[in-house]
Amino acid sequence: MPVVNGVSHWVPPAEEHALVRDMTVGQLLDEAVERGPQREALVYCAYEDRGLSVRWTYEEFRARSLQVARALIAAGIGHGERVAVWATNVPEWLLLEFGAAYCGVVLVPINPLLRTHEVAYVLRTAGASACFLQPENRGSSLWDMLDEAARDIPTLRLRVAIGQAPDDKGLGWDDWLARGAGVDDATLQARREAVTPDDTVQIQFTSGTTGFPKGAVLRHRGVVNDGRLFARRAALREGSRYVNPMPLFHCGGCVIATLGAVATCSTHYPIVTFEADRVARTIAGERANGFSGVPTMLIAVEEAADREGLDLSSLECIATGGSTVPPELLKHWNRRYGARFTITYGLTEASPIITQSSPNDPDDLQMGSCGQPLPAVEVDVVGPDGKPVPIGEEGEVRTRGWLTMKGYFGNDQATRETLSDDGWLRTGDLGRMDANGYLWISGRAKDMIIRGGENIYPREIEEVLMTLDEVVDASVIGVPDPRYGEEVCAYVRLKPGATLDAESLRERLKDRMARYKIPKYVRVVPQFPLTPSGKVQKFRLREMYAREDQAERTA
Repeated sequence: MPVVNGVSHWVPPAEEHALVRDMTVGQLLDEAVERGPQREALVYCAYEDRGLSVRWTYEEFRARSLQVARALIAAGIGHGERVAVWATNVPEWLLLEFGAAYCGVVLVPINPLLRTHEVAYVLRTAGASACFLQPENRGSSLWDMLDEAARDIPTLRLRVAIGQAPDDKGLGWDDWLARGAGVDDATLQARREAVTPDDTVQIQFTSGTTGFPKGAVLRHRGVVNDGRLFARRAALREGSRYVNPMPLFHCGGCVIATLGAVATCSTHYPIVTFEADRVARTIAGERANGFSGVPTMLIAVEEAADREGLDLSSLECIATGGSTVPPELLKHWNRRYGARFTITYGLTEASPIITQSSPNDPDDLQMGSCGQPLPAVEVDVVGPDGKPVPIGEEGEVRTRGWLTMKGYFGNDQATRETLSDDGWLRTGDLGRMDANGYLWISGRAKDMIIRGGENIYPREIEEVLMTLDEVVDASVIGVPDPRYGEEVCAYVRLKPGATLDAESLRERLKDRMARYKIPKYVRVVPQFPLTPSGKVQKFRLREMYAREDQAERTA
């Protein structure tokens, strides 16, 4: 058995190491082109009203990606230099992902909702040489913000608009791309051959559920195998149709969904920005059989499909994770649409998936665990002394293997705190492991509530709240209390027209959980503050509570 001596330490079987391939992102795309040059690689079919309609074959997608590689070389961007992409899920984003990978350039994704000082921080920290951006997003001028941010960034020497450049401070996409025509085949080939699986492919800045972001340095080997082995565990068939509403500036979008699709020569349907109606129309119109989304997205997509009378029954496998996955949600989608789920657990620093369930796992494992480690990945659960705890006991989850980051870019101290000398990556998550290596996540170590000496895991309470008919979504935090140190506060989103009385809620929970876990405070909100990857920003909920509490005290 891979679990060692009855303690929570999964050591992968030796034969699993043969499943890990030493290859680059460019080589992954090359293999897909060899297998299916005329298969559709990239499709945008829900944006005719915006003038965006794309159906590129694998052969065409590679050719366009290599055009980007030539243009990067022509711009003097060297092997290992960093270029930022600050945009929504547009086709050019994906061309930059593969074009940069082909010529050894490191991509630095930036959330298009970030503002001047945040963007300046990322560009400065990464030492970016270039920035590719949409000039405008949601009524805000990213072009003007970059102009201000770039004043203090001496490394930034090129800016390219995705579309037309608003002024002469940068180039438009087509004009920039045309400059690559002078790069000959021999020069391009030499740059391609210089790229190794151990090279850095991306610097992903953490999305920030707790505060200030750090840049995780990811290898080609790590992201390629994460995408490949995700698709294998999810039983994604060759030539599938995969809808991806996850943001490309997050690993869930640009690694799991994108590279998972390429690994299986499948058709990839990115969603420009998450709009549930466009997701539902894409699934129904293209008879998609694969889909990635966090639980909040699933809820919104079903609501949109019901409003428009759309059929989602073509879905066979849904990949979800990133936050609490309510068992009732999984059961409902399985009953209604026949879809099975693959539950992923991971973090940016692990490229990102660490463990993943199989759609064929028994229901009792599907509805609670995050599956087993990916092939050739080592995982343990340790106590405060750093040693693995007995099977079934809580501890901090760690991992090591081909998937871990190199470190945090330019931040040696944070790297030492997270990545040990012998390769163990601390996740900061609490969990437990069973004798077969299945992992259950209790929550973030820093999110654990300690009430009067009792440890309370928010996820446990959230899952119970999600079973209530009135509740669409729930998030639980600890708030200060003079008597117990902390008390439990539940924020909930309700179904349309539903009401929820705090006192009656507490009464209903008495038979469902220990009394000390029952929320003392209940707050109903229309939406949760979310990271771009759909995770609830609990530090924002704590800030909301503090403001509400202060207002009540001074009223």
